[in-house]
Amino acid sequence: MCFWIAKKLRAREISVSQVAAQVGASGQNIPSGKVNQGQKEMVFRGLGEFSSVPEISDTLVNLYGNEVPTRVADLGKVVDTLADEKSRAYVDGEKSLFLQVYRQSGSNTVKVAQDVIKQMNRIKPELEKMEGAPVVAVMTDASVKISDNLYDVYETIIIGILLTVITVFFFLGSPRSTFITALSVPISLIGAFMVMKIAGFSINIVSMLALTLAVGLLIDDAIVVIENIYRRMELGEESLTAAEKGTTEIQMAVMAITLVVIAVFVPVGTMSGTIGQFLKQFGMTVVFSMAISWFVAMTLIPMLTAYFGGSGHGGGHDKHKPAGLYDKTLGRMVKGFDRFQTMLENVYVKLLNVSLDWPKVTIGLTMMVFFLSIYTVTKVPGAFISDDDSGEFSVTLELQPGTSLDGTEEVARQVDKILHDNPEVRFTTMIVGSLYGESNKASFYVRMKDGKERGPLTTEQFRDKIRGQLTHLSSANPVVKKYDATGGMGGQPFILNIISADPVELEKAGTKMYELLKKDPRLKDVDSNYRPGKPEMQVHLKPGAAKVFGINTSTMGGELRAQVEGLTPAKFRERGREYEVRVRLQEDQRDLMKTYNDVYVPNVNRKLVRLSDIAKGEVESGPASIERQDRGRYIQITAGLAPGAGLSDVVNSAVAAMTTGENALPPSVRYGFGGDAENMQELMTSTVMALGFAILFIYLILSSLYESFITPITIMVALPLALCGAFLALFLTGEVLTIFAIFGFFMLIGVAGKNGILLVDFAKQMMEEGKNRREALILAGKTRLRPILMTSFALIAGVVPVAIGMNAASKTRTAMGVAIIGGMISSTILTLIVVPAVFTYVDRFRVWANNFGARFTSQKKMEEKSRDAVIEESENHDDKGMIPAK
Repeated sequence: MCFWIAKKLRAREISVSQVAAQVGASGQNIPSGKVNQGQKEMVFRGLGEFSSVPEISDTLVNLYGNEVPTRVADLGKVVDTLADEKSRAYVDGEKSLFLQVYRQSGSNTVKVAQDVIKQMNRIKPELEKMEGAPVVAVMTDASVKISDNLYDVYETIIIGILLTVITVFFFLGSPRSTFITALSVPISLIGAFMVMKIAGFSINIVSMLALTLAVGLLIDDAIVVIENIYRRMELGEESLTAAEKGTTEIQMAVMAITLVVIAVFVPVGTMSGTIGQFLKQFGMTVVFSMAISWFVAMTLIPMLTAYFGGSGHGGGHDKHKPAGLYDKTLGRMVKGFDRFQTMLENVYVKLLNVSLDWPKVTIGLTMMVFFLSIYTVTKVPGAFISDDDSGEFSVTLELQPGTSLDGTEEVARQVDKILHDNPEVRFTTMIVGSLYGESNKASFYVRMKDGKERGPLTTEQFRDKIRGQLTHLSSANPVVKKYDATGGMGGQPFILNIISADPVELEKAGTKMYELLKKDPRLKDVDSNYRPGKPEMQVHLKPGAAKVFGINTSTMGGELRAQVEGLTPAKFRERGREYEVRVRLQEDQRDLMKTYNDVYVPNVNRKLVRLSDIAKGEVESGPASIERQDRGRYIQITAGLAPGAGLSDVVNSAVAAMTTGENALPPSVRYGFGGDAENMQELMTSTVMALGFAILFIYLILSSLYESFITPITIMVALPLALCGAFLALFLTGEVLTIFAIFGFFMLIGVAGKNGILLVDFAKQMMEEGKNRREALILAGKTRLRPILMTSFALIAGVVPVAIGMNAASKTRTAMGVAIIGGMISSTILTLIVVPAVFTYVDRFRVWANNFGARFTSQKKMEEKSRDAVIEESENHDDKGMIPAK
């Protein structure tokens, strides 16, 4: 560091910038080139880089009077010292040094963290021997949250598989058949991992979450196939015949179920944008596992059932054999559950008869339920990702612009004491200053105690408590928010950017929106990055002074910067380390406000001119910082959400305020959202698009399978019925509509048509065999009730661990489990009742359309017309009571 004495500089007509230029010119290594010397090549290099402090002091600046050499030491002094202090770091009030470690792109976060901790443990013994015995410890570790989430997902998958297998066991009533059915789950999961490897996917939270949801689906195809085979066995067929005919009979329905699920998740896996990165592996992982599940259900399950499946439900237990331990324990429970199923079948047949007798009433009541659920979803708060109970958060302070590090630290220590006075706090870190040299800012990382040690308070509740404790420090603008490992304002869910190229209009619009949002009770810690009032001394050239004195603003500004901030024209190497050489005035001479009349700057002839003669200095206030986005300045407004508030509602209110009414933004000002608010908007747009394509693909697939554009309408009716229960479940449980709930909606759309497919497919088979429409529907309902309940309960059992939330890491995903369980309950109940009622009208329309179109088609269509006419006539007789429904 070189410090100059202003009086010595003026005495020799030398400016600070001139000294810096000479130091820079003298302290460089300059390559001179190379020449060939026969078979050798010689490189030339001029060496001048400083290697010691005396070398800098002895550097020639100029020849005074063209004779006397002027050295650096003649003008000032060279000191080997520290750079200016820009920030201070503390852990629990103790002075500390923070080292942040970031992984390279593509590296494994958990592996990197483990390796860093190993190296820390390796150097600890060396640190203990050093003076002061410094201690190295981990303050924050992003890999912990990743590991916790993955452990939770693994745990959820295992528990989900166990619950699913138990559910299937009670329905099938046989350990043997349950084992055969359960085989489809591990085989499908292992196969999915293989395809994921080929596709370049990784084992992460999103892909594992997809497998968590798929557990209940993977067993569906196997359930439908094995149940149909056992049904034929109980009718007296041999196991081989039953396996062949049962699989053939059900293959169209199984294929339709699988393709419908795939049709939903392929659009999900091909979304673009930020949300697409979340959903790509989620959607395609489900597709891979479902495709393998279908293959297993159509090949391995029939083969195992034919040779090892026993004689049907109950596993072929010999009634004449004395009752053993199994019969007295699990066997008794299974028989009781079988009687319960029989009772359900009888009750369902009665309800089905009522539904077919009063189809219009049934459809009308269903529509009422649907619209009621639409109303409830408007009361469900929305957010991109709900708040987790991670036990960590951050606090930021921002004092008046111009506050020194000492002034900021004084307030920060008060906040640190308030934080430590709470018994829930484990430790805190405090950083005074910022990365950009802003001495008026301070930030805290607060780590709460784990589990039961912290008491009943959640992280969100404790954050709200801290807000109340910091209200008396409003001048420091305290903000309590979720911890964001990337830094910045990303910890706040609501981020609004007001953008304009006009600074005046931008300030007006930004201030107006800030005041408006500050009054919104749904928002907490409303803050803005616009900070007017930062004191600055502005130096303006006097009119005509530039010509008279030979001064230009570039030279003047460069000299003032050299005197105050300093220039770094050269490097200084010592013991293999490189240091900057900074040239500037001594500390007591750098305050221009005090020394303004004694400041000199060089003109074009390098003659020094008094600054007060050519310019005037005025103290003004200006913005603390200028932020730019999309070729315009912007003011960023951030806020947290009050408990129970929905991010989507707040965003919609803000958009309405900025586009209509007295607070509407002028044409020169525009807006944009960031963070979770931006992601939420993108999520809604992507979801609507993906659902639209999914529904279209489902319709086209069903139309091709049933060779009809009319029949699939019956199955499509089941899709909104699944969302009814999901909306109502979210409302009743007080959950938040998040991206994970959207995951659940996609899953529901995929499986909602399953029940309708099973009913309609069997009813069509019965009608082709000569049954009338009512008989076919009642027989289909009674026959397919068991597999419908089995698949629905298996899926519900698989996601129960998700809905419960096994630990703190899974609390953000409970909405997904709640939505799926509610949707499956409503879908199962309403589909069993409503689909037959809708089918009566849709199939009549199909018959009419076939009759009308048969006039213009071939003889084959005329034969189909005759068959449909017979069925229609039989149906009419049945409606008059001539054919009793059994």
